[in-house]
Amino acid sequence: MRRNQIILVGGIPGVGKTSISGYIARETGIDLVMSGDYLREFMRPFSAKMNMGIMQKSVYDAWQFFGEKTEENIVRGFMEQGKIMNTGTSGMLARALTNGEPMIIETLYFLPSQMDMDILKRITAFYIQISDSSVNAQRLIERKQYTHFNSPGERLAEKLHEYRTMMQVSLKECRDYGIRVFDNIHYSETRKLILEYVINQKDEV
Repeated sequence: MRRNQIILVGGIPGVGKTSISGYIARETGIDLVMSGDYLREFMRPFSAKMNMGIMQKSVYDAWQFFGEKTEENIVRGFMEQGKIMNTGTSGMLARALTNGEPMIIETLYFLPSQMDMDILKRITAFYIQISDSSVNAQRLIERKQYTHFNSPGERLAEKLHEYRTMMQVSLKECRDYGIRVFDNIHYSETRKLILEYVINQKDEV
């Protein structure tokens, strides 16, 4: 199976996950692109009944389940939600592998430690960051012009500290697990680099 048939894209809001995933899909002929945001919304109605109340909170407020607002608790909330989300994401990836169905999944909860290593070895996974926080904030505000038309980025920009705290966790895990990271300071250049990376993976098993 070609590794580029199933692609997992990670990153916090505003780094370009949605637009770059769409670009890759068009350039590679992949018809199915899924967002972790929609998986989370699917799970929320069932979470209270299944003792997963933490999923009722937005990820940037999940720290509230653990006490005061500290970086440690922001990370803890992110990780706890991630355990639930990555169970679902791993299931989708496993099904796609079984079916041989090309797919792209983009997710905030990019935590390789919470995923099946056999699955990660059989797909193409990479993480997108923006190293400059001011650029990240500006992209959040601008994104309603391109991808999230009814989702004002100003609200998320106010939570950028929380998101970038989560980003540091994912970046560490990328280093630990050998996952490729792209710094999307220059969008047009970055998407070309990512497409080249995806294409170069296609013959690897």
